[in-house]
Amino acid sequence: MPYMRLRALSLVARTAAGDVGRTLGFSQGLNLLRADNSSGKSTALQAIIFALGLEGMLSATHRVPLPHAMTDSVVIDGREQRVDESYVLLEIENGKGEILTVKRSVIGTDDRRLMRVSSGPAITTPGNYRESEYFVRTKGAAQNAAGFHRLLADFVGFDLPKVSKLDGSESPLYMETLFPYFYVEQKHGWSGIQARMPNYLKIRDVGKRSAEFVLGLEAFQLVLARQRIQSNMSELEAKWQNSTKDLEVLAKNARVVIRNQQVRIAQPWSEQTSVPSVTIDDSWLPLSTAISRVAEHLDSLKSSEVQTVAAVSSELEKALPALEGALQNVSTISAGLWAERTERDARIQQVSDRLEALSEDLQRHKDSRTLEAYGSEHAHNLIAEHICPTCHQDFLDGSDISSHAMTIAENIAFIERQQKTFRSMLEDQMRVRGAVDARLDSLIAQSNEYRQEIRAAKDTLASPNAHPATSDIRRRLQVEERLELLTTRESDFEAARAEIQAVARAWGLQKAELAKLSQHGLTDNDEKKLARVEQSLRQQLGRYGFKSIEPGAVDIDRESYRPVNEGFDLGFDVSASDMIRVIWGYLFAMMEVGVASNGGHLGLLIFDEPRQQETARPSYQALLSNAVAAGKSGKQILFATSEESESLRGMLEPGAYTLIDLPPMEKLLQPLG
Repeated sequence: MPYMRLRALSLVARTAAGDVGRTLGFSQGLNLLRADNSSGKSTALQAIIFALGLEGMLSATHRVPLPHAMTDSVVIDGREQRVDESYVLLEIENGKGEILTVKRSVIGTDDRRLMRVSSGPAITTPGNYRESEYFVRTKGAAQNAAGFHRLLADFVGFDLPKVSKLDGSESPLYMETLFPYFYVEQKHGWSGIQARMPNYLKIRDVGKRSAEFVLGLEAFQLVLARQRIQSNMSELEAKWQNSTKDLEVLAKNARVVIRNQQVRIAQPWSEQTSVPSVTIDDSWLPLSTAISRVAEHLDSLKSSEVQTVAAVSSELEKALPALEGALQNVSTISAGLWAERTERDARIQQVSDRLEALSEDLQRHKDSRTLEAYGSEHAHNLIAEHICPTCHQDFLDGSDISSHAMTIAENIAFIERQQKTFRSMLEDQMRVRGAVDARLDSLIAQSNEYRQEIRAAKDTLASPNAHPATSDIRRRLQVEERLELLTTRESDFEAARAEIQAVARAWGLQKAELAKLSQHGLTDNDEKKLARVEQSLRQQLGRYGFKSIEPGAVDIDRESYRPVNEGFDLGFDVSASDMIRVIWGYLFAMMEVGVASNGGHLGLLIFDEPRQQETARPSYQALLSNAVAAGKSGKQILFATSEESESLRGMLEPGAYTLIDLPPMEKLLQPLG
């Protein structure tokens, strides 16, 4: 079961005038870091995230999320001193009682991507511990043996799965996507549920995947299973396409045509599918049959002696016009095929242009949907002015707007269906053009043979009567070469067809497996877990004094797993202070259920200034009481707050929490003795 407890944090900045810093110790349960505003309490929480290499949850940039006192200059005895070197140390413990201390440089000789890890409590109990080095915030940090996040995931008990990205590839469910459930920073974190979810990582449905992991939903495993099957199917389809192209190249080199070619991987396979065929006497024959015919023809030629010019001249004089006529016929057919190819190219271009236009149209509609979701009335105003919101052209005079016009969502669905239709049309046109190209290649090869035969016949007729007939020799050589080519390539064709068939069959089996998986996703156990999150959230909202709507009307959406009311995300109809209460309740509910159900929650919550928007004192006191109760059940909660010390003590029972209290006006970083 995943678990992590913070034990201690040290910040150190070295200057020419001496070192400054501070060490903070944390205990199980509720920890309160109390300090005046601008004294550095947020610096301490950001240092925790920095020490874990998780600042990527805050921003895609590699900027250090620490203030100038750790990166540039710090005031010592009233004078500003330049920081020459600074670093943070974080001591953490896992569920097995194992302890690691992580050291990460802020500025100095060490690269910030280098993590020095000691196998022991180097802050609370200094000693000579084994030290190892890892890297972070660079490719492979979550997967390679030397990657710090791989070490951290193993240490805290995370089994991070592979998830789909927007480009179809796969990546781990990075830890940056999980920590928005464990840490809320002050600047942007309170603006909404998971306000800093790292979408730049381009994980598909990242909010859903991380919520499913934290709660340990069985739907997550179904999603992963579907993704694995879909990934397998994509790989098989790519392999099938490559094998099909290999077969086409093989056929072209052997002057063979593939008839009844399998144009889609889902197309049923039979003995008549993708059959290599050869034309003999204007008839298409399967390769094996054609080889037998050519072999018989060669045997017939070899059974007789090479004739002289005198013996064949009469026959050649009669055959020559027939050969020239056959060549002319092939040329005429080829010209027709070239015209058909040109027409196919034009149709392909037309369909491609239409697909491009549909793509642009679809994007404009999606943009309109986004604007509409944000409350834009622009599209409605354009329609009122008889201007199309998609192409921004005037409607024709006299046009009326139907009272049953499609919505933006209906238009998007309609355009996507059109795209699917036109993609099928494009595939069909490409397939037909491929068949035309194959026929052209065959005719070109046949016309070359006719030209060679005509040339040989003319050379023979121009030779002395007693000489061997060049045309007869040439015919034998042609047939022999043709037989050798077809015979040597027959096994290659059989292997290529077997490969295509095997890949298509494997794809079909994967498709059947995909169909077996539930499309609904949520199991009975999942429903129970989400119901518990819902119940916990509602109970907390009642204790926190949530007033915008009835707490019982707040639901957990079964698609997004976020708090909603009547199907809409909370935030539109609640006050700013009530939104803060929702964030409190939701994250505590996720922790409660995620830990109790053996999900992926660490049992850790860190809030920076949770009393936002001047939240009422009774509400804040209820939050603190909830945190104390969570701490007694084995969880760790850390709040950074500027609440007065006396006020905090008045809201909490003695001994129920750990208070780290900085004196008034004192900065976090102090001179080190």
